[in-house]
Amino acid sequence: MIKTTVEEKYQNIWLTANGKRYLEALPHLQKIISGQSFLYREKGTPSMVMDIKLDEQVNQEALQNALYASLERFPYFTGQLQRKENNYFLTHNELPMIVTESNTLRALGSAETNYHLVDVTFWNDKILVSYHHALTDGRGITPFVNALLYYYFSITDSSVPQLTNIHQSNESMQLEEMAEPFEQKSDKIQQSHPINRKGFQLPEVTNDYSKHSYRYELNIDQKSFMVFARNHSATPAIAISIMMSQAIQRVYPEFDQPIVINMASDLRMGSAHQSTARNCVGSVTLPIEKNIDNNTLFAELANTFRQEIKEHKKQENLNQLLNQMMALYTKLDAQPTFADKQRMMSMFDDMLLNTFILSYSGQAQLGVFESHIEEMHTYMSGTKGLSIEMLAANDKIFVDIMQSFESDVYVKTLADILTENNIQFTRREGIVFETPNDEIEYKNSKINKTATKV
Repeated sequence: MIKTTVEEKYQNIWLTANGKRYLEALPHLQKIISGQSFLYREKGTPSMVMDIKLDEQVNQEALQNALYASLERFPYFTGQLQRKENNYFLTHNELPMIVTESNTLRALGSAETNYHLVDVTFWNDKILVSYHHALTDGRGITPFVNALLYYYFSITDSSVPQLTNIHQSNESMQLEEMAEPFEQKSDKIQQSHPINRKGFQLPEVTNDYSKHSYRYELNIDQKSFMVFARNHSATPAIAISIMMSQAIQRVYPEFDQPIVINMASDLRMGSAHQSTARNCVGSVTLPIEKNIDNNTLFAELANTFRQEIKEHKKQENLNQLLNQMMALYTKLDAQPTFADKQRMMSMFDDMLLNTFILSYSGQAQLGVFESHIEEMHTYMSGTKGLSIEMLAANDKIFVDIMQSFESDVYVKTLADILTENNIQFTRREGIVFETPNDEIEYKNSKINKTATKV
């Protein structure tokens, strides 16, 4: 039997039903709209990473085969970006996506990744999935990562359990998954609101941002954490957000403005394309006006946050948020040159949302295979101020605190609060880290003859 090469296996994806549907639909769905805030950056945008530590060394061949099995279900994660004059478009990438052993992350959109916007690497016992926020968000990439891990463990364990939450390669892809979440309807476009910059600002944060990013990890026992959360009417995200706010209040008891949590919110339910894998993230602001120094106040605040989030998720409110975002992108489309678009998007380069940002990616859906996952983190460098990423797997909740300043005072104080509430956890010392900026524009400057010079 002739061994199929990696490149041949990649080309075989386009012979499957999903591969053919993707290629047929791509010309009609290729313009990037919702992810534009992560484009037009002078120095590119850092990768977002899912970092999965296993209980054994990674098998490269198994991971490569698992990747291609996953891409048979999610072929739209193979696209590359091409700039045509002032706009970015997704185009078919004929070059294979190759799993590579590397102890450093690779720039997305670069020759190293064959210009792909998703990259899978491994090192020792870790699998790392890098992805570009112009293409997708955490909610969009998670089903792909779950499928990747499912197929990997199926190969290494020689076992194929039936897991209802895994999208397998023989499942039909919905064209809606490729669709932009925004529909441009001029009669419904509303003026975008200015970004709310009010709220207590951490004193460590200045306009002179460090060149480095710092990350602090907490691995929390899910059982003891959820006992506390349920007893205080809190979801995992609400519980950690209030605990971090308590930590800030302890460090700065004389806070003179509300502590504001900017909690990431999935806006898909307000979209005409609710199954889209494209970037569809907004946020809900949750202010804390008073000191939360007892369990009664904690539970009251958790219930208040639940109601505010419920109100935020009403259809009319989600529609309004999507329309406001569409107004921003309509304004961006009206910019006459590529340089003008870069200037407009430069507002995101130093954007600071006080007091902190929190995003919860949810629970892994891998059933018995989760026993192979020792840790699972998600992070991105370039944070301005403080942001928190959370996800859950194998009876643990993994919390990554990312900062633009070097200080462990917040993670230490948060750890004290966990201990006081009988929540078990482990804490790792701070990590200086970097997820590389993309090289999309570098690549396009070489191949795009009609590109506007900037």
